[in-house]
Amino acid sequence: MKAQLEQLITMSKRPNITLQVLPFTAGGHVAMDGGFVVLGFESPDPDVIYLENQVGSLYLEEQSHVDRHNVVFNHLRAAALDPVQSRRLLSAEARDLR
Repeated sequence: MKAQLEQLITMSKRPNITLQVLPFTAGGHVAMDGGFVVLGFESPDPDVIYLENQVGSLYLEEQSHVDRHNVVFNHLRAAALDPVQSRRLLSAEARDLR
């Protein structure tokens, strides 16, 4: 696990990667019902939401669904630690591991 945290820290320093941690201390959040991926494409192709669970996967293409998930994603980003604070938290956690 320590190596995984160190790899996340290393990758988070790349200019094309933004890593933010939502700590447990943040409590409940808007995405408690499950994870999702926003697949962003260059125009004219619209974004798509990818959902995966134990029995399969689903792609949501309807604009209202995409908009809803983008709002959820923005709320998560706002509640999460900023990238520098996130890296500090991961570094502290990695130091605590043997």
